[in-house]
Amino acid sequence: MCSTPSNKSSTSPHFSPVTVKDSPVKKIHQCGNLTGNCRRLRDLAAELFNLIQEWNTQHLLGVQIVKSIMNLKHPVLIGCDMGSSTQTYPDGLQELCDELSEIVLIMERVVEKMEVIPRQMRSVATLEKLNSMNKAPLFLTWPSEKFGEVSEEILEAYKCELKIKNKVKRTIAHSTSIEALMYYTALWVHQTDVDSKIDLLVESLLLETGHR
Repeated sequence: MCSTPSNKSSTSPHFSPVTVKDSPVKKIHQCGNLTGNCRRLRDLAAELFNLIQEWNTQHLLGVQIVKSIMNLKHPVLIGCDMGSSTQTYPDGLQELCDELSEIVLIMERVVEKMEVIPRQMRSVATLEKLNSMNKAPLFLTWPSEKFGEVSEEILEAYKCELKIKNKVKRTIAHSTSIEALMYYTALWVHQTDVDSKIDLLVESLLLETGHR
């Protein structure tokens, strides 16, 4: 049974006030400035988010191109199925493939830039370990090691997705059936490796570092 609190004065010698360190996230909203490792992690989180936004832009441009390729090849493949001697490489296909190659090249550069971020976040965690006097979370709840772990998981998802983009780039123009054409189109459109879990990790990282 819960005991009833006594009416003892708050100045009782049995109790002492507890001081809770303010989160750097609170300080961000108060003065807008951070320094040291907190500032570095916050900047890296923003950089990762900006790279993801650049990836998304290229992904959507690619969606339009692969759909254009599908619309261009679809009637040709129907003609082939009906015994027509129509070529499976219609006019305009090469230009679309060149555009898709340019998009994938930009995506490769985005992933290359992403690869640096987990390493830099891990270096911050190493510095925090060396500074053994500071055992509190840098922001809200995450230990310093988690920033590197989360950014690495995000990176791996985009690296896997990049392999799929390259596969579509190399193969979609050579599709010899409508089924294959639709498969490669869907493969580009639906980013199965960049799933809801990855979206949640990104949002959690932004929230932890005060961007949300």
